Amino acid sequence: MSKIISFGNQKGGVGKSTLTVMCANALSQHPFNYNVCIVDCDNQKSIVETRKFDQEDYEEDFPYEVYDMDIPLLQAQLNEMDKTFDFIFIDAAGKLDKELPIEQQEISKILMYVDYLFLPFRAGTFNLDATLTYLEFVQKVYTIRKENNRPLHLHGLINMYRLRSRMNRFLIQEVEEVKNFANISFMENSLNNYTLYEDVDTITSYYEVNSKNKSKINFTLWFNELIKIIF
Repeated sequence: MSKIISFGNQKGGVGKSTLTVMCANALSQHPFNYNVCIVDCDNQKSIVETRKFDQEDYEEDFPYEVYDMDIPLLQAQLNEMDKTFDFIFIDAAGKLDKELPIEQQEISKILMYVDYLFLPFRAGTFNLDATLTYLEFVQKVYTIRKENNRPLHLHGLINMYRLRSRMNRFLIQEVEEVKNFANISFMENSLNNYTLYEDVDTITSYYEVNSKNKSKINFTLWFNELIKIIF
C-alpha cells in the first residue's frame, strides 16, 4: 500500500507544484530510493510540462514517472497504483466552487484518497479568508475520513520564507489564527525563498546531508521533518 501525498491551498502561488516535485525528487533517489510517481491533475499541467522540458535536456533515465491524468482516470487507476508505488504525489488545483456541496467538489474527489495533505503558506500572497474557507472544507473531508481505515493527516507549512521581511510578521500572526481556527499542526521548519527552488526540475534532488549550500541545508532540514511525519 502506497502513501498518497498532496500539497493543497485555495490560494495560488504558494508553491504546491514546486514542493511536489522537490519531494518526489528526494524520495526517489539516494538515500531513500523509493518507488515514486507524480499524478498531475492540475489543469495547468505545470509538472507535466516541466517533465517534457527535462526530456529534451536529459538523456539519462528519470527517477520516477509523471502521469497526466484527469480525476476520472485517476479514480479508475488509483487502486492498482496503490499496489505498485511506495509514494504517490497528487498535484491538483485547490479551487472551490461555493455553489456545490462537498460531495461534488472536484478537490474532495482527490482528498478522499490522500493520506497526507500539507498546506503551504507564503508571506505576501496569503489570503486569510480564502485559506480559512479552504480549511473549513478540508475539515469536513477530515471528519468523513476519520471513519475509514485511511484517515487524512493534515499539516501546515511556511514556504518561500523571507528572512528579515516585514511581511513575515503578518504571516506569523495569520498562521496563529489558522492554528486556532482549525486546530492544525504546523511544521517547525520553514522553506526559505531561495532561487534554487525556483529552478526545480523533475530530476535533481536537493537532499544532501553534508552540503554547505544554504538552500540545500534548508531543504534537507525541512525534508527530514516531513519524513518523520509521513513515516
